[in-house]
Amino acid sequence: MTSVASALPARGRSRFALTKREVLRALAAGTAFGVVLTAGFTAMAAWQCGGICLPEIVDNAALSLAAGIFGLGPVAAYGRR
Repeated sequence: MTSVASALPARGRSRFALTKREVLRALAAGTAFGVVLTAGFTAMAAWQCGGICLPEIVDNAALSLAAGIFGLGPVAAYGRR
């Protein structure tokens, strides 16, 4: 049986402090998610409308990257703990 003290972080170090590697993993996963989602939305819009509209792609890209970085990034950063 493990003691409670082994579940607590060491003094001076928080369990939620991000390392550089975790930040890079979060940014990479969020950016990849955003790029794939933007490509999918662009293909869907081109299929439905018969062409692409650049302002729509820019809006979708901004929202997809933000959703990926802020939504999926923390999951990727803390996923291996």
